Amino acid sequence: MYTGVDRTGFRWLLACAALAAGEFAASRVPQAADAWPAVAALVPLVALFGFGAGARGWHLACVFLAGATLYLQASVEPEKALRGRPWMRGRLERRYKTCEGGMAARLAPAKEALSRCAGIGIERCDAAALNRAILLGERRGLPKQARRVFAASGAMHVFAVSGVHVMAVAKVLALLAQLLFVPKRLAGLAAIPFVWGYVCVIGMPPSSVRAAMMATFYFSAPAFWRRSSAVMSWALTFVVVHVASPRMITDIGCALSFTVMLSIILAGDSLRGRSGATALVVVTLVAWAAGVPLSAHVFGHVSPGGILANLVLIPAAALTVGSGALGMMAGFVSEAAAAHLNNLAALVSSAMAGVSAAVASLPFADYEVKPWPMSMCAAWYAALLLVLFLSAVRRSRSREL
Repeated sequence: MYTGVDRTGFRWLLACAALAAGEFAASRVPQAADAWPAVAALVPLVALFGFGAGARGWHLACVFLAGATLYLQASVEPEKALRGRPWMRGRLERRYKTCEGGMAARLAPAKEALSRCAGIGIERCDAAALNRAILLGERRGLPKQARRVFAASGAMHVFAVSGVHVMAVAKVLALLAQLLFVPKRLAGLAAIPFVWGYVCVIGMPPSSVRAAMMATFYFSAPAFWRRSSAVMSWALTFVVVHVASPRMITDIGCALSFTVMLSIILAGDSLRGRSGATALVVVTLVAWAAGVPLSAHVFGHVSPGGILANLVLIPAAALTVGSGALGMMAGFVSEAAAAHLNNLAALVSSAMAGVSAAVASLPFADYEVKPWPMSMCAAWYAALLLVLFLSAVRRSRSREL
C-alpha cells in the first residue's frame, strides 16, 4: 500500500523518533548524567536479548537508549572537564570567539561583494534591504516597520535562511551546471560545494547548515545511482545533527525546523498528482499546524494569519531567492542583467511586504495564549499524523480503483 513513504523511509523515521525520544527523556533527568556508562551498557544487553528472543521493536529500544546515552554523555563531559580545570572556561570561550571572528573576517569581502551585487539597480528603494535580508540574512538594515509587519503576520521565517532559501539556491546552481554541459545526474553534486560556500559566506546560521546538509544528501543521490528522496535526506540530516549535538533536542529553532520540514515533505508526498493550487493550500496548512504546538508551548503565541500570509509568501520567497541569487551571480559579469533580475526580486519582495501588512491588520492574525502543556502538544501532533496517514491511505485506495 502506498502511503507517501516507502518502507525504508518509514523505518528511518521510526529510528529518528526513537533517537529523539531517548535524548528528550534524558534531558528531563539531567541529574542522571554521571550514570551514562550504565545506560550505554544496556544497549548491547537489550540487543542480545531482543535478537535472541525475537522481540519486535528491539532495534528501536536500542536506538532510544543510545540517544539517552549520547545526551547524558554530552551533558556531563564538558562540565566535568571545566570543574577539574576551571581556568579552561575563559580560554575555550576566547578560542571560540577567535575562530568565529577569524572566519567572519576572512569571508567579509565575499559577503560585501554579494551584498553589493544584490543591490545593483535597486539601491534607492527599501526593497534592497528586504532582498539582502532574505538572501543574505542581513536583518540590521531591515526597517523596523517591516520587522513588525512580518512578525505580526507569522512570516518572520522568510528572513531565516533555511530550507526554502538553500534549496532554491541549490536548484538555481544545478540548472546553471546543466547549462554548462554538466550531466543532469551530476549537476546537483556539482552545485553542492557552491551551496556550502553560500552558507559559509552568510555566517553559517544553524538553519542554513541543516538545510545545506539536507540538500547535500538529496542532490548527491543521483550521482551514486540512487533515487533522490526527501524523506531519507531529512532522516539522515536529523541523525547527523542529533548524534553530533545531542543537546540540540532542547533547541526550539532546531525542533521547529525539523518538524515543519518533515510535515511539508509528508504532505507533499501524499498530494502527488494534485493541482498546484490544492497542493499549496494543503502544504501551507500542514506546515502551519506543525509549528503551532511548539510556538504555543514556548512563546505562548498562535498566529492564524500565518496561513493566509504563507499561501503567498512561501512561493514568493522561492521566486525572490531564485531571481536574487541569479542577480547576485550576474553582478560579477553584467550589471545590466543583475539590475533586471534584482528588480524582479525587489518587485516580489515588495509584494510580500504588502501581503504581510494586510494580514497583520486582520483582527485574528496573532493571539497570545496560555502556554500549552506537553500533553496537549503530543495530542495535537498525534492528530496531525493521523490526518496525514488517513489522507495518504485514501489517496492510495483511489489510485487502486
